[in-house]
Amino acid sequence: MNKRIAALLIAITFVITAIPVNVFAESSPLEDRAVYYTPASDYKSGDCILTATKMMIRRAMIMSDTGDWSKVTNKKLRRSATIFGLLLNSFRFDAEGLVFGIDSGKFTGKSDAARIREFEELLNVHPEGIVVHGTNAASSGTHGVLVVKVEDGVAYAADSSRNTGLNNKGIQKWKYTTMLDPAKVSKYWYISQLSASSETKPSGTQSACAVSTLKIKSVRAPDKIKQGNPFSIKGVIKSNKRIRKVTVRILNRKGKKVISLSRKPDDKSFNLKEVDALVKFGTLRKGTYTYRIIASDTAQTITLINKQFKVVKK
Repeated sequence: MNKRIAALLIAITFVITAIPVNVFAESSPLEDRAVYYTPASDYKSGDCILTATKMMIRRAMIMSDTGDWSKVTNKKLRRSATIFGLLLNSFRFDAEGLVFGIDSGKFTGKSDAARIREFEELLNVHPEGIVVHGTNAASSGTHGVLVVKVEDGVAYAADSSRNTGLNNKGIQKWKYTTMLDPAKVSKYWYISQLSASSETKPSGTQSACAVSTLKIKSVRAPDKIKQGNPFSIKGVIKSNKRIRKVTVRILNRKGKKVISLSRKPDDKSFNLKEVDALVKFGTLRKGTYTYRIIASDTAQTITLINKQFKVVKK
């Protein structure tokens, strides 16, 4: 009898570990709990912020409708993102034909309400989410999670502690994660740049002619400019398919469009110098902005550049 029970338990364990991630699929890709789930075999002790960063990158891939997010794993990300098990303050990660620039910052507010306002401001610029972290910030001690939205003053996050092994909760209200007061988190990571890699490789069984190679080359984008000074953007967008639309945007810290213009090349190449004179950086006030270029060809729409920059006083 004991042998039969043992055999049954082994069988149940096998079935659980063999459950495909799409079993947890929800109605919206960004709400799909599979996006936030990490198998126990891909999780090491102390991987909380690495896992949250993986979730953030997966969301960015879904939002740009590019690549297979399921191929971004802790194991693959760890090589670029960590040293001695700690997440680097700044690094680059190449996945599925995209290059992700990851940077970090520190929160300044003192209260829970102030921290949530900071979450909201950052999410307006980075809708894919922000990774937040703090010492003694959770019931488990030092911990980090991915914050994905704020609604009616309530933060929502995906917590690796709730999405590993047999747990699969997906996105939850802050109070249902393992985190304590929001003000206890002191640091954050975000995607500062998203661009196509120099070599976009076909994936799967599709032939090279069936896969879009939409990308941008010879890019010149701002880092820091003085208020009132002009800046000349550069870049050549190319694809093996006809480019239907190119949109250039400047967004302020709250995610509001300050400058936005579009062109419809209907060609396989588009040079940004055609719109350079219309992107008037000299009109921007002091502050933090995001320079974004979105392009569409007949096969896909992709965010080629999503770069934060600052306008400072003269």
